[in-house]
Amino acid sequence: MIFFGGVCQYISGIMEFVAGNTFGATVFSAYAGFNMAYAFIFIPSTGVLAAYSDPTTGKPLPELDQALALLVWAWFIISVIFTIAATRASWALLLTLAFFDLEALLLAVGYMTGNYQVMLASRGVGFVVAFCACKLFTFKSDWVVTKGIR
Repeated sequence: MIFFGGVCQYISGIMEFVAGNTFGATVFSAYAGFNMAYAFIFIPSTGVLAAYSDPTTGKPLPELDQALALLVWAWFIISVIFTIAATRASWALLLTLAFFDLEALLLAVGYMTGNYQVMLASRGVGFVVAFCACKLFTFKSDWVVTKGIR
């Protein structure tokens, strides 16, 4: 499901590029790469989980959480850069990226510490991100309809 979301974001990035919005194309395509990379970790045929699993028990090793934390920390830094750049864009995009920054921060800290409550909080913030992204889409769709752009 996460991989499918990444594919959809990549298609959105291409559509933004065709529309002439290079910032939107960059943001959508970058987050598509993050979603697809994150999903690839959990696809069994890639062997990533097998590399971070105990060969005798099959349980994930503690290093898996640390590796996931490093991935999320890297994307947190990229996302903060996008958020700073979005200050010149719409308020809906700025809020979406700001809440995603908070979600990535909580997710990275949750993976590093192994604290379930922090991971749960990151998932809750993820719902806020989804709500803001939905509002962003609705705002952009309304703008296109009122301006008569097709």
